[in-house]
Amino acid sequence: MKISIWGDYACPYCYIGETNLQKAIKELGVQDKIDYDLNAFQIDLDAPKSTKQTNAVLLAYEKAIPLAKANAAYDHAKAMGKAVGLTINEATAYNTNTMDAHRMVQWAKATYHDSKLIENLADDLFYAYFTENKELADHKVLLDVAKKNKLDPSEVKKILDSKAYQDVVMQEEADLESRGIESVPYFIINGQQFDGVQDVSTFETVIGAGFGMKPDEFLNF
Repeated sequence: MKISIWGDYACPYCYIGETNLQKAIKELGVQDKIDYDLNAFQIDLDAPKSTKQTNAVLLAYEKAIPLAKANAAYDHAKAMGKAVGLTINEATAYNTNTMDAHRMVQWAKATYHDSKLIENLADDLFYAYFTENKELADHKVLLDVAKKNKLDPSEVKKILDSKAYQDVVMQEEADLESRGIESVPYFIINGQQFDGVQDVSTFETVIGAGFGMKPDEFLNF
C-alpha cells in the first residue's frame, strides 16, 4: 500500500502525525507492505540559512509580547508531542531553511527506493530540529544524519553543495498547493485524504480496511 505524505521537518504536527502513522503501521504488523512516499513542503520558504534567534524570541519580537508569553505559545505542540513519546522543544529551536534537508531526502528517495530509509531519515531530521535544536540548513547536521543512516557522505555532500533536487522539492510543493492544500501534514492513504494530525486509531482504520482486515482484528473496543 502506498502512503503519500507531505510535511516539513520544522513542523511539529508533521512529527506527531508521522509518529502516529508509524505506530499504526507497526501495530497492524504491515511494515513490509507499506510504500512510505514522503513528499516535501516548506512552511517558511524565506527562512534564513542561519540565525541566532530562537522561535520564541522571534515571536516575541514580531508580536511585541513578553518572552514568557511567546514561549507559552508553543506549549500545545509540546504537550501533544509528549503524549506520543516525543520531546518537542519548538520554542528553543532555530527556524532555518529546510530546502537542503528536503533535497537530501528526495535524492535518497530517488536513489535507494527504500521506504524504511526515508522514514528513518525523516525521524532523524525531526529529532535533530525539535529535540536537539540543531539548524536544518547546516550541512554538517545533514551529513551527520546521512552518516547515521549509512549514506555515502561524499555523495550527500555533492548533492548539498549543488542545487540538485530543488526542482523536485518545488514541484512537490506545487502539487500539494494544486489540491488547494496550504498546510501540513497531509496524507493520502488508500485513496482517502487526511489534512492535519490524525490519531493512531484513524490511521489503523483506513490502513486496516485497505488490507481487508475486519475491525475486530485491529480496533480495541
